[in-house]
Amino acid sequence: MTQTTQQLELGRQKIVEDLRVLLTDSEEMLRLAANVPGEGVGALRERLSTHVDTLQTALGDAQNAAQRRYRVAAVNTERYVRHNPWRAIGIAASAGFLLGVLAAR
Repeated sequence: MTQTTQQLELGRQKIVEDLRVLLTDSEEMLRLAANVPGEGVGALRERLSTHVDTLQTALGDAQNAAQRRYRVAAVNTERYVRHNPWRAIGIAASAGFLLGVLAAR
């Protein structure tokens, strides 16, 4: 993975985590606002409820997309290893050697 790809993935993870926190806070605010009477508060509760539902859907979609990408990567990796077993062994041995050298320092 390139450095740019890693930075994008970290940014995406940060956004998802921020959305989770926002969702949790919004659900808590919605729960607390349920006990407050008033016309303006009712409209706020409705809008907040809509936003919470939207966030839950967005997070579910993001999770499903991540699972699909993971499955595709796993299938492609397995296919590559099955078609190129010796090359895969060489790559794994090289990675193990490099990790061993780095760990020994």
